[in-house]
Amino acid sequence: MYNYEHGGNAIFKNKNILDFSANINPLGLRENSFHILKEALSKSIFYPDNFSTELRKSISNYENVDKDYIFCSNGASDIIFRFVNYIKPRKALILAPTFSDYERALKTVNCKIYKHILLEEDNFNLKDNILNIINKEKFDIIFLCNPNNPTGQLIENTLIEKILQLSKGYVFIDECFIDFIENNNKYTSKKFIDKYNNLIILKAFTKIFALAGFRLGYCITSNLKTIENLYFYGADWAVSTFAQEMGIYCLKDCNIYLQESLNYINVEKEKIIKSLKSVNFKIIGSNANYIFFKGFKNFDKILYEQFNICIRNCSNYTNLTDEFFRIGIHKKEQNEKLINAIEKMKETKVIK
Repeated sequence: MYNYEHGGNAIFKNKNILDFSANINPLGLRENSFHILKEALSKSIFYPDNFSTELRKSISNYENVDKDYIFCSNGASDIIFRFVNYIKPRKALILAPTFSDYERALKTVNCKIYKHILLEEDNFNLKDNILNIINKEKFDIIFLCNPNNPTGQLIENTLIEKILQLSKGYVFIDECFIDFIENNNKYTSKKFIDKYNNLIILKAFTKIFALAGFRLGYCITSNLKTIENLYFYGADWAVSTFAQEMGIYCLKDCNIYLQESLNYINVEKEKIIKSLKSVNFKIIGSNANYIFFKGFKNFDKILYEQFNICIRNCSNYTNLTDEFFRIGIHKKEQNEKLINAIEKMKETKVIK
């Protein structure tokens, strides 16, 4: 039975909820976005460009990669499922914990899944010991998430290249949150694109440009056969006219918006981290626009029932218990309500 578990789901059950379970840029849509949508409306009587030609040009400039290396689709998850459907892997390696859609997609093709367990004692960081199993086993695909979701931990480029060198199949790296990292050129795997044609990098407009409802993702690879098959293994017209126009607009002169976003998030993130530390919660990862931490059982339920606040309980992730949580960074006013709720819990000795 299909079970939908995802951050941002609470709003459909309670419209008055203050939802910290999703990790969307708190600055929201770029200024004048509604004007772009109004202009796109006149184009909606036509089919969208199946190859997202102008959008791929914009992404090419933004990412500094060849436009022919780019494939656009209906959100990042759509690319995960397309890719798995294309290569039909028999054996795959994923991390635990990590984003659940890798496993979901692999199960659709009856793939044998190996899970590399990330340890709490290592703060759920990926270590060199993953190389041992890669060296021993022939994986058709290895999924990595950088920074990892939900742990917020980064993988160093040196380790990623070792994995690329050892891998006998594809290495699929999800960088959907990497634009929230200062100086992310030190962590992105784009520098390896031309060197390794088994590398696929996944990106999305969902988080950094707050376009979750538009469904717009893309991947980068120098393997042109893979690009061709991503078109084949899925429906045509995957990217709507509205999504293409918004993507082009978001990437135009976006440096100021991006830097303002990072500055805002970093300030607000530190406030929440300070609050969590004041009640002796263990902060584990906070490199992206969310905080992954260890609290106590039912912390999320108390926030929901007493303060109408929703955070992400991470117990449904492999290798995590109901003591682990993730909090997305929101606007200052919303963050203050969360901090005040934690303070009240401390005053009433719910948190000792």
